[in-house]
Amino acid sequence: MHISPGDGTTAVIYTAHHASHNFHEFSPRCALTEEQRVRFSDYGTAETVPQNGSATITAEHSRALGDLNRDPDDQGRFQDEDYAKPVRHQIWEPGKELSEEEKNELHARFYEPFHDENIAQLRTANRPMLIVAWDNTANYVIGKNKANEEVMMPSFVLSNRGGEETAEADDEPTSCSPALLTTLKYYFGRELEKRDLSTDIHLNLVYRGGYVTRQYSTRRNAALLRKNSIHHPVQSLQIEYNTLITHDQKTLEPKLAAIKELREAFSAAIEQTLATIALE
Repeated sequence: MHISPGDGTTAVIYTAHHASHNFHEFSPRCALTEEQRVRFSDYGTAETVPQNGSATITAEHSRALGDLNRDPDDQGRFQDEDYAKPVRHQIWEPGKELSEEEKNELHARFYEPFHDENIAQLRTANRPMLIVAWDNTANYVIGKNKANEEVMMPSFVLSNRGGEETAEADDEPTSCSPALLTTLKYYFGRELEKRDLSTDIHLNLVYRGGYVTRQYSTRRNAALLRKNSIHHPVQSLQIEYNTLITHDQKTLEPKLAAIKELREAFSAAIEQTLATIALE
């Protein structure tokens, strides 16, 4: 992983945990083409993730070598197929899949250091903090909503483990206050509009937030954080954006102006949000 110190404008730690398509020494065993490896990543998140927090933590390995945004006991951390549609591709050459021993080694090499770094950053901060999990998704159907209707990936989904299209709690505690998420939606929409970017923002639609949001929140895991000597409030949220905004969907050619504008829009929105809503 790569740790970039932010400019300190906000009390935010950003994680771009799916940014890389690097298979390292496992590359010769990978059955995916170079393009398929890129598409399996959250390509472009290393460029769009803001730098106005205390730190930005960016993965430098493919999620095939251990998905950092899944529970440690989730077998889906090591996928055998990518997420291509309509047909998924086998990630590994036949007979060259990861062994259980290799998975354990990769867990120690990539997964544990990433989450240890999140804890270390929170502990060092010693003030109320927000973690923002920075993700994206290609322009395709992402799943079904509560009405059992297929949902095409909208421009943006902001998540805090709340109910569908609301920031309020549903079947579990939220990872950040509902007021924080709804205020962010308001300011983010305003900043996107200023830059002629789509303002199609949804809340907890299919995507409700992965392991990062579930784990790093005193609203959900106060005892765990205290055990790690983190005694100040911590909140978390996830943003998922449609790569149609930042990249040509056929060629993967980056839209450089939109990449810059997206980063600027979220940076401005989170600054305004945290000036309005206290992290407590």
